[in-house]
Amino acid sequence: MQLKEQNNYGDCPNHLNTLNLFIKYFLMQKFILILTFLIFGFQLSAQNAISGFVNVENLDAWEPNVQLSKLSLNNLEKEGDGKPVAIAKIKKDGSFAFNKKYISASNELYRLSINRIRKVLNDTIKKEVEFILSKNDFVRFKKGNQLFANFETTNQAQLEWQKFKNFESGLIAQYTSSDEMTNPRKGFVKDSLQILMVKLIGIQQLDKQQLLDTDIAQNETYYLNLLSELQASDLDPSSYAFLERKLAYLTNIGLERELQQSKLIIFGLLFIVVTLSVFTIRMRRKRQESLVSVLSKQERTVRRLILQGKSNKEIANELFISLSTVKTHITNIYSKLNVANRQELLQKSTGTST
Repeated sequence: MQLKEQNNYGDCPNHLNTLNLFIKYFLMQKFILILTFLIFGFQLSAQNAISGFVNVENLDAWEPNVQLSKLSLNNLEKEGDGKPVAIAKIKKDGSFAFNKKYISASNELYRLSINRIRKVLNDTIKKEVEFILSKNDFVRFKKGNQLFANFETTNQAQLEWQKFKNFESGLIAQYTSSDEMTNPRKGFVKDSLQILMVKLIGIQQLDKQQLLDTDIAQNETYYLNLLSELQASDLDPSSYAFLERKLAYLTNIGLERELQQSKLIIFGLLFIVVTLSVFTIRMRRKRQESLVSVLSKQERTVRRLILQGKSNKEIANELFISLSTVKTHITNIYSKLNVANRQELLQKSTGTST
């Protein structure tokens, strides 16, 4: 009897070892299962570019899908516009996700929207949110009080756009007149934003307030450089075609204005030259007239005949005077007019030179 009891006690270590092995095996299997689940979940999460939650109290009042659309800058503020991309089903907990395969490799504008099944008083039928995204980044919508609550993202263009939106909201709250809002906004668009797409959005805002033409006229070099950057980028040319047309139109206006200014300057210079020339000629004539006035009547006659190119003999014959008398008149003329010969007399009288 004692021996049998000893044998039972001797079997206890074997049972404990078996139990320990079973527990270790069970824990190992559970760890592998959890690890597999985590890896699989991480892979699924890594494949999603857009995910998060739709925050509504009653999902039955809304369509069970979230719609994803791609936008262009031209229809950013048009409700319902855009190219449909994909639809994601909303789960019972309000979560949804869009795979990266639906997102472009480069930055594009996207819109998420959800439609209400029936209209509610003082509320819209559709809820929307816009953002910039590429397949290299992600957008995660958090739980909150709004249908599409605040979201986090790794996209730098979206972060810059959000800065602009926050800046604009601050201006609306701070300023009352559009003129006061304009100057700081333009400074923010041109000095702080480094993402071309966001710059385009900011410029479109200026254009909608009819302020872009004035700003281009004042900062033409900036906009021409910006257009060169846009043309060298991967952005769709249609997104900045409006800026190309506006710059071409305003640049032509500027060139025409410069041409008109150049014409005015040329006409002004010509007028000055002509005026000075006339003034100079008149002054010379007056000076000559003052000099000629010191000559006697006969000396003026001899001078006139000399200027006509006649010789001393021809002058003597025409005036019926002797040759010596002609020479005496000529000597007096030279002395009074301070010239040495016929050539100087001709130059001084006509204002010409050889």
